[in-house]
Amino acid sequence: MRLTRALPTLGALALLGAAAPAQEPVFELRFAGFDALLTSDKDAGLRTALGLVALRLSDLEHELELDPEEGEAIRLAWDIASGALSIRLDQIDAEPGMALAISSRPAGATAKSVIERIVSFAQMGGVPIEVDDAGAAFVDSPAGPASLRLIDQSAALTVGEVEPASLTLMSGSLPDGAIAAMTMRLDLDALSGVLTPILEQQSPEMAQALAQSGWLAEGAPTIEFALGSSADATHFYSRIIGAAQVMSAAGAGPDVTFSPDDFAVVPRDAVRVYANPISLEGLLALAEAAEGQSGQDPIAEVSQELGFDVRTDVIENLGPRAIVYQSDTTGGGGLLSSIVMLDLRDPAAMNNAIAKVAERFNAEMLSNANGYVRIHTQRRAGNEIYSLITPGLPLPIEASWAIADGRLVLALLPSSLDAALAQMKDHKSSVLDSEAFASTILARIPEQGASAVSYADSNRLARRGYGATNLLLTALGNGVRSPNEPDRISAPLMAPFADFTHDVRSSGTVSYWDGDDYITVGIADPSKAVAFASAVASFSELQGVAVPALLAGVMLPALGQARLAARKSLGGSQIRAIVQGIVIYGMENDETMPASFEDLLRNDFISTEMLESPFGPALDGGPDFGVWFDLPGDRAFSFDANQIIVIDRAMLLRRGDSVSVGFADNHVETLTIWELEEYLALPQNAGAREALGIPDL
Repeated sequence: MRLTRALPTLGALALLGAAAPAQEPVFELRFAGFDALLTSDKDAGLRTALGLVALRLSDLEHELELDPEEGEAIRLAWDIASGALSIRLDQIDAEPGMALAISSRPAGATAKSVIERIVSFAQMGGVPIEVDDAGAAFVDSPAGPASLRLIDQSAALTVGEVEPASLTLMSGSLPDGAIAAMTMRLDLDALSGVLTPILEQQSPEMAQALAQSGWLAEGAPTIEFALGSSADATHFYSRIIGAAQVMSAAGAGPDVTFSPDDFAVVPRDAVRVYANPISLEGLLALAEAAEGQSGQDPIAEVSQELGFDVRTDVIENLGPRAIVYQSDTTGGGGLLSSIVMLDLRDPAAMNNAIAKVAERFNAEMLSNANGYVRIHTQRRAGNEIYSLITPGLPLPIEASWAIADGRLVLALLPSSLDAALAQMKDHKSSVLDSEAFASTILARIPEQGASAVSYADSNRLARRGYGATNLLLTALGNGVRSPNEPDRISAPLMAPFADFTHDVRSSGTVSYWDGDDYITVGIADPSKAVAFASAVASFSELQGVAVPALLAGVMLPALGQARLAARKSLGGSQIRAIVQGIVIYGMENDETMPASFEDLLRNDFISTEMLESPFGPALDGGPDFGVWFDLPGDRAFSFDANQIIVIDRAMLLRRGDSVSVGFADNHVETLTIWELEEYLALPQNAGAREALGIPDL
């Protein structure tokens, strides 16, 4: 089995080397285990369920009729992953040089038993492993000497001559009183020497992109991370050391900041708030790369087509900052209340670009969608408001936007946009007056300003997500039960709603610059179940969009089919009338075909309205209906049910998948393009394609 080869595989992943490790590891992750992470009383049920997973895995061994070794391997993996775990990758002097150290204090077993089980797997797999009197195991791996031994009640694996990984977590830069549950350090500069050759072989494009961005190249930054809990909060801290170059290249340099006053445009009842630097330099880089490969400038081509400079008026015009929020004021605090505000460098140029796009779009939609989709423009409260509307179609979204106070403001509904513009105009009361926002965000914004901000009213969101979280925990509770142990969970895993939603702390993060280092600090409710409920609230909010969208999705196909059927019926009647007019003309003219539509119109055999297809006008500018005017009389008046006389060209050119056809026996049939091709292949229809103006299908 695969796990029996775990030792040499781990060794192969760590590159050969045997010198002393550097002072700082290339990568280090320390995790104190689920018990250290789930410290809140509201997480008691979750702790209980996770503690029973190992028992359920034992049940599955028998229920799924697994090989005993496979079942034991799965349980062993869970014991190690759910307990305290530390992984360290050290860089050494040899080139290339990496050495690995892993320590584990299992959650569901003793470290000694874990070592014995791993040794047993290795021996069954034929690994030449030596075990001394103390139970320590040794093997020569491709990366050098590897050992597995018991140290301070932990299982310690080392590959290469390195010290065992420490399971001790330091609070580091977490606030006083916070106890760390997880810490990490990642030196991307040192790691790039190992990962770059692998990526270049597996994915050259990704390797090139990471190298150009500076995240995986010489001089790449180092990332430090810590997660912990105090009595009343979960705390988060990260520091990206030496991030100025890579972050500036992405448009998030130290010169782009948010001050507290910038949030006055957000209503006090905001449920979520995000503030981030934005940059479309990446889009320009892709366009320039495409230009270099093809010799063409796609942005210049689009600019010429639209009548304005897309690069300067739109792409380079956006930024460098964006604020996004959801609030009660703008529509109930759900997804449909979302507002996006983008800084503009030249509002007048953007307004001109939007007006020209709207004009061009409406012309295209009038031609291709019969006006069922258009950009509607009107002036309200001193602002030019643009909305993407679908007149005649009951769609639940009406995206709207406007330019105000040097920003492009976007919303999913016109009412949301109006509320946002009113807040921007008169923000006497704003999120700055919210005590939760002040304690979560404002208290953490340094004097020089924040580079990025995220905020969530977790109390509100946890209430929305309670039901979905309850369902998931119920599923977990049923999952850890078994047919033989139905009472394994004897109480609900979720706290009652009143207890669960009592005294929930809002969550948020603030990012800022400290010299060349990029720091992010965050705070949240101490309960991980509450945090999870806040996260899944986004999915429950989708119901507010999904239900009307689903109804529209059910209605629109029916409406579309009804409208299509009506068009086909009307078009078929017109084709039948044209064929009848041809027959009457032939009866009066010795069974000869009319030379043109004028012959039929002149003698009132048809009217001009009959020549306008319900699917028209024809896209190529030709007649809506094609008539085979030079068809010999003996074929035109043969009453042959396979002889094509008239075709709805507008329908064929616009739909492309079906067409209504009139035959010599005066019957009308709607054909697929494949069926039409079969008729065109018949001898009596030779020349019909050219005579009726049918394109190659």
